[in-house]
Amino acid sequence: MIWTAVIKGSALVTFVQGAMALVDKVFGEEILPHRIYSSGEAAQLLGMERLQVLGLVRAGTIKAKKVGDNYRILGSNLVEYMNR
Repeated sequence: MIWTAVIKGSALVTFVQGAMALVDKVFGEEILPHRIYSSGEAAQLLGMERLQVLGLVRAGTIKAKKVGDNYRILGSNLVEYMNR
């Protein structure tokens, strides 16, 4: 029985470590100034919904270029927005 508890405890620790790594990847991602981001990626980095980012782009608050039907946002423009 002790080994069952150890194995289950070990599985729980592994799960928690994986979850923490995922949270760090999603929320701890650094904005690279020379990288071009989609509106969805920008929303994830800014911690908001994609439609909110599109609203900010259309209002001119975040500078972006329209490529086809999609907006592309330079990382430095995201940094500029965050520093306001």
